[in-house]
Amino acid sequence: MSTADVGLADLMRPARHLFLSPHYDDIPLSAGATVRRLADWGLTPETLVVFGSEPERGQPLSPFAQRMHEVWGLTADQVIASRYAEESAAATVLGAKTRVLPFRDAIYRGHVYLSDDDLFGVPAAAESSLPREIVESLQLGESPDAGTRIYAPLAVGKHVDHQLVHQAAKDLALNGWDVWFYEDIPYALKPQALEDRLAEIVEMPSTGLNPVAAIPADAVWDRKIDAILCYPSQLETVFQQYVGVGTTRREISEALSNYAIDAGDGIVAEKFWRYLKT
Repeated sequence: MSTADVGLADLMRPARHLFLSPHYDDIPLSAGATVRRLADWGLTPETLVVFGSEPERGQPLSPFAQRMHEVWGLTADQVIASRYAEESAAATVLGAKTRVLPFRDAIYRGHVYLSDDDLFGVPAAAESSLPREIVESLQLGESPDAGTRIYAPLAVGKHVDHQLVHQAAKDLALNGWDVWFYEDIPYALKPQALEDRLAEIVEMPSTGLNPVAAIPADAVWDRKIDAILCYPSQLETVFQQYVGVGTTRREISEALSNYAIDAGDGIVAEKFWRYLKT
């Protein structure tokens, strides 16, 4: 039996599927086909935007946050409402329910992350409690539930928000919860980025990862691309500036499918990882 066959069989076992999205758009980019497959099988996957709450009203934004808004073509008053509208449209395409957890994006958490170097560096020491708070916000209960699977980022690319969500999900995994980790797109599209992240995790004490599934995506690929195109504010940043490709449907699909074929060892797939039990 192939990895894809095993992955599909295992995919369907839980009744509840929670996809942790550090920001608006992360799930369609990284696991959109898997979400759509679950929906096509009659389930209702849930996408939870972790860092999607509004900036604190009355507090001035940092110059870095203001520049980000300019890139997105949105004002401070528009940004969350516009991005939530994009997320809701994408969730509809994928057949998912979506909601936002009570945490703000790194660029809105005071004047802590003031540059790309800060944003893709080490999470601030003052935020060490955030992984625990994220877990608590999920209201999962104290004991692992075999009927629930959680999906979370590997934190490829090292965005601080992705690292914080990864740590929260890792804590759940090491406490017995069923957690699958997805390869963060667009960061994983950079050469060697995934390998570097996996090597870093292996170097951590008492940890390691194994691939758990490669979910075939070809049958729902168009729906994945449809969902990604629901985020017009992000397409230039994600694909043109970061990946170095155009923003047309064909260019986006080609860049992602080339990666997905490698992930699926010759078939278009989304690959997931699981922490080794120690």
